[in-house]
Amino acid sequence: MAYRAKTHASDEVAGSFTKQYTRIYDYAHELLERNPGSTIKVKVEPFDGKVIFQRFYACLKACKDSFLSCRPIIGLDGAFLKGQHHGELLTVVARDANDQMLPLAYAIVEVENKDTWKWFLELLIEDLGGRDGLRYAAEDVILGVAQRFCVRHLYANFRKKFPGKNLKRLMWRAATATHPQQWETEMRKMKAVNVDAFRHLMGIAPRFWSRSRFTSTTQSDTLVNNMSEAFNSVLVNTRTKPIISLLEDIRLYMMKRWATNRSRVTSFKSSICPKIQSRLNKEAQQTKYWIPRKWSISGIPCVHALTAMRFLNLNAEDYVPLCFKKSTYEEMYSSIIYPINGKHLWEVTEYQDVLPPPKRQMPGRPKKKRRLEQWELKKSTTKMSKGGLLKRCTMCREVGHNKRNCPNRSQVQEEGQPSTLPQGEPHGPDTQGEPHGAETHP
Repeated sequence: MAYRAKTHASDEVAGSFTKQYTRIYDYAHELLERNPGSTIKVKVEPFDGKVIFQRFYACLKACKDSFLSCRPIIGLDGAFLKGQHHGELLTVVARDANDQMLPLAYAIVEVENKDTWKWFLELLIEDLGGRDGLRYAAEDVILGVAQRFCVRHLYANFRKKFPGKNLKRLMWRAATATHPQQWETEMRKMKAVNVDAFRHLMGIAPRFWSRSRFTSTTQSDTLVNNMSEAFNSVLVNTRTKPIISLLEDIRLYMMKRWATNRSRVTSFKSSICPKIQSRLNKEAQQTKYWIPRKWSISGIPCVHALTAMRFLNLNAEDYVPLCFKKSTYEEMYSSIIYPINGKHLWEVTEYQDVLPPPKRQMPGRPKKKRRLEQWELKKSTTKMSKGGLLKRCTMCREVGHNKRNCPNRSQVQEEGQPSTLPQGEPHGPDTQGEPHGAETHP
């Protein structure tokens, strides 16, 4: 009864999961009307004279304009939808001038596989103009592009086979090495510690996960896909909603983010963005360390260059690339994501009503949270762990079992020794509340 009441209330507030699919074309038309120049694609599958929803793609005009000022690097990620009909949410995120996330496009697909990613990337490349330097795509979509793996996820798989802090330290030192000679040195150290771990990493080309093989085109030394992870974490509750409510939440978040960043730029005190200024100041304090190729990979002058600039009385901000400047940040968010009308004002299109995809009922209770890895689990600060404590029976006082499966239980009761019943177990009628095995006196 409570579940049905909750479902009815949710339908009234957020809309019915089934009914919202029937207006998906109306929503797409309204989105295009209010944001001209955007790309909205709805893909359906005919079945028995009806059409069933399959995929939805959106790349707003403001996002296209913003990417023209971004560095040529993007991050892709997928996340499960938690609604009644499930599916996958595919997202692509760029990096703005302040080295923060800038969502570009998003899509809802039936499942995450090569076919859906290829469909998504083909539309994305067409929207971004096939820009030279696009950093991530399937080999059969764009030939010769450079790709990077998220080292955090790479290590999560690595540590399942090769745990230990020493191997973790060596792997991350190899990943952060900025030139091939340093990478080879760290890999030789790993080989001396564990040959199998060395062979495992050698099976993955270093151009995917080590800075020693990164090029200077992207002006980014990132090793993780935190930008995409951050965007998906914002949409955790959104992914439980019906399809149009979900899509609207994404658009509203992006619209507010563009507006906030557009007004935020007036508070920048320097000609470069705050996070870049912070990295520059941190680099200037490390006056006795020099890392080769660091400047060319990240775009931010290294400590060696900063020392030379101070000696020559040069301003370090003049040597920061244009992609990190305040003017570039302002240009990125100058475009506007426009609001749309309420659903009662949408134009009714001539397309046939779309039916929701078939439900895929998975065994067990639906999970709302991501399953954490063992190394992600945090110890409780309020509960004491029972690890290391010996289990002792309260009846025979021996170690290794409890009173429920005590092998000496009947013997103890016959000898008349008092025993305790498990909490909540009823007393027998002959004892009238007395413990089992205890003598009763008149």
